[in-house]
Amino acid sequence: MAGSEPSARDEGIRLADEVRALLVDLHALDPSAAALGKAVDRVAAARDSLGDAARLRWHEVPVDEIDDDAEARLRVEYRDHSLFRGERSPLAPPMAISTSEDDAGTPIVVGEARIDRGHEGPPGRIHGGYVAGLFDDVLSGTLGLVGGGPAFTARLQIRYRKPTPIDVDLRFEAWVERHSGRRLIAKARCLAEGEVTAEAEALFVTVTRDQERHQGTDTT
Repeated sequence: MAGSEPSARDEGIRLADEVRALLVDLHALDPSAAALGKAVDRVAAARDSLGDAARLRWHEVPVDEIDDDAEARLRVEYRDHSLFRGERSPLAPPMAISTSEDDAGTPIVVGEARIDRGHEGPPGRIHGGYVAGLFDDVLSGTLGLVGGGPAFTARLQIRYRKPTPIDVDLRFEAWVERHSGRRLIAKARCLAEGEVTAEAEALFVTVTRDQERHQGTDTT
């Protein structure tokens, strides 16, 4: 609606964008001690302005307090603060996730991101551990292709074919390879400018909501 006030979520996304840009500047610029001192004071003031009201994560909210509206809100908050796709997380690229089909008509999960120098490993290339994390996040989306519930990653294998560059649009594609009972095996690939730079395979084991909430289960 025209003229409406921005929501807390809108402002949170805007703040995360600024902090994300600040992190890049800390890597790219060489400011003087005086400039850094001023920046520290301003960042400290910004932190003070946020107040001290704590945000409960979804698994910290008592189950008997979660109605349909609360569940919808908590789902959005969980996604917004995700390590790799969270728009309100300055640590996230953030990666955009969608579903599509490959040329053969197979359903796939697509992740699109551009990774900055803050995640650099070798010169001009993304740290391999960060590539693995991006794969894990995209691969987990394949559970939704089969109507799967919550799950934990039991195994993740990466094959690095060539270095994955920073500051380039990346496309991750993931699909279900095999699904039986509680176990799902998915595969994925990462493309940079049309070239495959890495491939991955993951084993996921589905769990109950209670197991997910208490962060533990036997995956053997």
